[in-house]
Amino acid sequence: MADRSHEVALLEGEIMSSSVAAAAAAAAASTPVLLEVGFGCCDGEKIIEAGTLSSEDWKGLVAEVENLRIRLIFRVHKELLVKQSTYFRSIFSNFREAGYERITVEWDTPTILMLLQCMHGFNLSLSSSMVAPVLQGAVFFGVESAISSCEEWVASMFHTGSNQSNDNILLCLPSIWTTASDTGVTSIMELCAKGLAINFAEAVLWEGFVDIPFLLLWACVDHPELTVHSEMQLCNALLRWYENQTEELQLAELTRHPCEGYTSILKKIQLSLLPIEFILGRLVPKYPLEIFEVGTRGEESLSGANILEYCFASILKSPLEFLQKSWVGKPAIRLTQHSQEVDLSGCQQVTGPLLFWSSAACNLELSKPSRISNPLFPHKPLWPDIPCFENLKTFTLSECWRIQEEDLCEWLAAACPKLLILRLQDCSQIAISIYISLSACCPLLEVLDLSVTEEIVEMKGAVTVQKSQILVVYPVTHVLYNKSDGLPNLKELSLRGRSELSDGMLDSLGHKCPALQAVDISGCSQLTDSGIATFLNLYPNCFKDFRAAGTSFGPASSRALLHAVPVDVASISKNHALQTLDLDKCFGLEEKHLIQLLKYQPFLAHLSMAYTCVSDTALFTFSGTDLLHLNLRETQVSGRAVTHIMAKNSRLKVLNTRGCTQMATNNLELQCDGQSFLLEEVIMGWGLSDSSFKSMGLGSCRLQSLTVGVGGTVSNTTLRSLSHISSTFKHISLCFQVISDEGMMSMLQELKGLHTLELQHCLGQISRESIRMFEGGCGLNLTCLRLERVTPWMEDSDVLLLSSTCPGLCRLSFVGCQCLTSDSLKIIASKWHGLYELKLEDCYQITMDGASCLLLGCQALQVLHLRHTGKGLPGSFIQDSSMHLPLLQKLALDTCDSVEKFFNKPTNTRYSALRVVQIARCHQPSLFWSPSTRANHHYFGQCHKDTIVLEWNTCGLKGRFVNERLCFS
Repeated sequence: MADRSHEVALLEGEIMSSSVAAAAAAAAASTPVLLEVGFGCCDGEKIIEAGTLSSEDWKGLVAEVENLRIRLIFRVHKELLVKQSTYFRSIFSNFREAGYERITVEWDTPTILMLLQCMHGFNLSLSSSMVAPVLQGAVFFGVESAISSCEEWVASMFHTGSNQSNDNILLCLPSIWTTASDTGVTSIMELCAKGLAINFAEAVLWEGFVDIPFLLLWACVDHPELTVHSEMQLCNALLRWYENQTEELQLAELTRHPCEGYTSILKKIQLSLLPIEFILGRLVPKYPLEIFEVGTRGEESLSGANILEYCFASILKSPLEFLQKSWVGKPAIRLTQHSQEVDLSGCQQVTGPLLFWSSAACNLELSKPSRISNPLFPHKPLWPDIPCFENLKTFTLSECWRIQEEDLCEWLAAACPKLLILRLQDCSQIAISIYISLSACCPLLEVLDLSVTEEIVEMKGAVTVQKSQILVVYPVTHVLYNKSDGLPNLKELSLRGRSELSDGMLDSLGHKCPALQAVDISGCSQLTDSGIATFLNLYPNCFKDFRAAGTSFGPASSRALLHAVPVDVASISKNHALQTLDLDKCFGLEEKHLIQLLKYQPFLAHLSMAYTCVSDTALFTFSGTDLLHLNLRETQVSGRAVTHIMAKNSRLKVLNTRGCTQMATNNLELQCDGQSFLLEEVIMGWGLSDSSFKSMGLGSCRLQSLTVGVGGTVSNTTLRSLSHISSTFKHISLCFQVISDEGMMSMLQELKGLHTLELQHCLGQISRESIRMFEGGCGLNLTCLRLERVTPWMEDSDVLLLSSTCPGLCRLSFVGCQCLTSDSLKIIASKWHGLYELKLEDCYQITMDGASCLLLGCQALQVLHLRHTGKGLPGSFIQDSSMHLPLLQKLALDTCDSVEKFFNKPTNTRYSALRVVQIARCHQPSLFWSPSTRANHHYFGQCHKDTIVLEWNTCGLKGRFVNERLCFS
């Protein structure tokens, strides 16, 4: 018992001691302590009662602390520090500082001040540059309230996608994410990834995008709210990021298994939703396709030869059930509730099912209306319920000719009823009458683009039409929408190239769209002068942008246009005046009409009057000073008048006077007096020389593109100087110029950044040595190469050399290369998978064995021109081309190259991309040509007879015969 009593006494003593210690600690915690902030030499010190400071006082201290040269000492209660910070709780409990009355904290002073501010219960006013240091300090000192403040700030800035401050948040995002990663604050890491995903479209424009940490980028791309304009934008961004990593890292990654390392992020890209020409032109020449995506059909490898089948198989050839099963939970087309713009340009894989099932697969917390029937199109299948993307304002479907009008309208009505901009360029399957449906689908629409690429201007002086005939008429689909008040908010409308547009349709559009301010009806050949005038009379004092190139725009339209735009110069502002006027090839206009138009439009920024009767008198009546773009091609204006315009418009960027024979008079350079201009693109012939080149200030401007035509003469010395004028010089085109090997090699050696090189009908001695200059690296950036009538000696070996030195070509033209054989065609088909434009003319042997290799190897072709290239093309070549080249829009042939001496008219082209076919025909050789003279090939003695033109639009197939030889522009 004695021992037991002793143990109890000891235990009671320990309890008594613990109670006393606890009481002492509590008493100590309630006492104030001096907290010394910062370190280093100072001029003095200042004691501040922390408890007396207001929120504004704290903010002032944080703002001024960088300029203070005194040490700040805060009197703070220990109880507050112990309660708010695990760091101080620890040192006041377990370390010798527990008894100190003055504690020194060696840390970033602004950060400590903000932590103290937070400990005293005030909200932090964080900026993007302060979040990372405050978070690091908050974690180190264990201030949970400050960590919560950082989390709330990141959530408010990035979660909504709205920038509520003037700080560049994206600039500091990597440092915030890195700090959160280092300190283990996963909630902020997730918010950063989400914020970058939501703002990805803006982040890719930032120079520091390439410095984003790999794991952050990975988390961003994997995030369900990743918001991009297109899959191509995502692909370009990831390639830019990858290519800017160190070269050693890239080499190391490419030598390892492609599924490992940084290349693994490229597998997030969906190849099947990239434009084919982008894949073949951008990816195939530089990367093995396996690093992007593993084939689901068991291919051993993907290449330019089978990429088309891979991209189209799961979308075009698969049944609807496959789409439903394959896309559940997958983004396909990346749409989120934050999407404001979606651009599917060139993605000719896009169909109605793809749009609906992609939208249905989006995991959005949005209401999905349940539909038991299809109220818009009862005969159509019932699509899945899809969410409404209320923020989606811009939708682009250029060149997406596979999507049907009814499917598109139904999707627009369900997915984006608040759409403002709809672009459907080169979607010729979409009828002009879609505007009736859009009035119900997208009543808020402000911009509508239904333009197609026009080729034939059926006007006197441009094309001599022998005979026109409507060959096939397609039934017009009548939509079931009730007619409403039209599109009352529509401001911009483009119908460029719509040859089916009639006066009645244009008048109906005018009554349905009362708010129009910009209209493009260029190439609408059925419109009459009175029809255009009637339309313009509906819009008094409205238009800011009017384009009617290649139409019957004439006297009546001219008077109506003056009625449709303000003419009282003194009472109008620049924002309400006509700023764009395009009347190219309007042959019905007389000089007096052009004088009136120019006299009353002083605020024009874009003026184009090519191929008209505009004269010096008309130009001298123009008083504008804001011109940026001036096109006077093939007119009778002189150097004196052009100089007058240039002297008053120093901000002019684009000047086109090619074919203006009077430009050689009045000596252009003597009038400019050495004035410097901001010209970026110059297209000239007559009047351009070395002296005028200098006097116009072209030697010191930001010139990027130079085209020299007939009548102009520019020396090799001037051409070599282009690289010193501008580091961004990209385009040079020389036509009927005298060039030599020496000048050519010097130019190529200097201009290694060229994107376009065009040599047409040039004179001089150019040899194979010039072609070998491409081995020096000047061909690596080249995307367009035209060698027309300048290299008749070119052989197959030269084509092979070009294929290795210019791997990124998208446009290629060989004309007059008579030594090329069918081997060259095989080289083109196997090396340049990304070609979308190919012109071969007077290459007499290149298609002697047919062109099947071209149809299988260059599947991105959109424009194909073959004339006098070898009598080996089958009569079914047009149909074969439309089947094997799904992107082909324009095809030009010559019956001389057909084995059967004719080409069959294609069938079933309504559901293909093919829109224009030109078939040239030649006269038979004259009896004057003897068999011995024609021994080399059967083209001797052939001369052009006429051209058969086949054009498809929404109304059907129109055929015509024209006298001229036609080429695609």
